Amino acid sequence: MGGWFIDIFVEYIFRVFSHAMNLVRSRKWPIVKATVLSADCPHSLYGREVATVYYEYAINGEKYGDCFGKPFISEKSGKDYAALFVKGAQFKVRVKPNDPTKSVPLWAPPSIG
Repeated sequence: MGGWFIDIFVEYIFRVFSHAMNLVRSRKWPIVKATVLSADCPHSLYGREVATVYYEYAINGEKYGDCFGKPFISEKSGKDYAALFVKGAQFKVRVKPNDPTKSVPLWAPPSIG
């Protein structure tokens, strides 16, 4: 049982660290507004919870779509976070200048209005 519990934390830390590295690598990429298409945090039978946000953004009039997952230790925290991302809300993502299909979300909750 203790090993399984440690696995959850190792996976959680790995996901957070990976996102932090993506933010560092993309720090000079331009920031654009993305629009939420949907978000959820389904119950996980094994491991930690992951809130998933699906979004789209436009570059030079062309739309692109992507998604990101943010890990949580508790299901309630993940569901609360996903609930902030209502359809149509906007938040910021960094987009790779020479490949607009690549984006890195800034995990801040979306703006209202």
